[in-house]
Amino acid sequence: MIVGLGCIAHDLILVTETSWQSGKGRVLQRESRFGGNVRNALATVAALDYPAAYLGTVGTSTLSDEAVADLTQHRIDTSFIERVPGADPVESRITVTADGERYVAFDDAPLATTPMPNTAVVEAALSAATALVIDACVAPPGSLRVVEQARERGVPVVLDAERDPTPIVRALVAAADHLVIPLSFGTMLTGASDPADIAQELWNDDRAVIVLTDGTRGAYAFDAPGTSVHVPSFAVTAVDTTGCGDAFHAAYAWSLLSDVGLPDRVSIASAAAAVIAAMPAGTQRVATREAIAVFVPGADLG
Repeated sequence: MIVGLGCIAHDLILVTETSWQSGKGRVLQRESRFGGNVRNALATVAALDYPAAYLGTVGTSTLSDEAVADLTQHRIDTSFIERVPGADPVESRITVTADGERYVAFDDAPLATTPMPNTAVVEAALSAATALVIDACVAPPGSLRVVEQARERGVPVVLDAERDPTPIVRALVAAADHLVIPLSFGTMLTGASDPADIAQELWNDDRAVIVLTDGTRGAYAFDAPGTSVHVPSFAVTAVDTTGCGDAFHAAYAWSLLSDVGLPDRVSIASAAAAVIAAMPAGTQRVATREAIAVFVPGADLG
């Protein structure tokens, strides 16, 4: 079971008729949906027919009830959720432009009242986990100890982070054995711009893999310092890039547990991101095996 630790978001999506360069544009479509990096990743894990579970506290409001129902609808196990007043979904507004790009404006105030679930819930989740996917930037207090416990049990930790290199985020980055982050965030962490230099700076004795994603320019994967593999991205007409990175993390973790080699693992993850980018608004935004196979027909998809 792939267990996810992060936050749930409630997104209002506004799809516009123009590109960012136009400065303004008419709204063509509105959509309300639940999201968040880990929630999105787990939805794709479940769509790949692998058990997925959310570990976290969720509020007691009507919106939080809807968030839990959304997880259930996407076949995400909710056994490791503790309901705590105030731990409501993060509210966000996402503007999607005609070129598929998006801007996310969010209010993460609820994170201040979102603690880690109690010890018994965490223990049960780690006992069931075959991998832990964590969004470091929104992880609740105590997440570092959860990552350390996972590693002590031999559970691989796939870490996502993309902003705010705070001391706790840096500590989580150091503790994960599978670090999958944007190249731009790697630059923010290290000051380096070359992928090999970033990987060298971020490598440590407990690291298994570093993957640096770079949008349409592909991804750079390292399973040791100086052993770079560049995996090109897949060319698609981007409609909405929201959740592409989340699908990448999901497919990476899933293929890791399927014993797929690193280059194919990253290629499968890149295909999952391409599937999401090309999806029109209003569709169920998950990457299935069949959709991924269109891009990587020779890969071992189980």
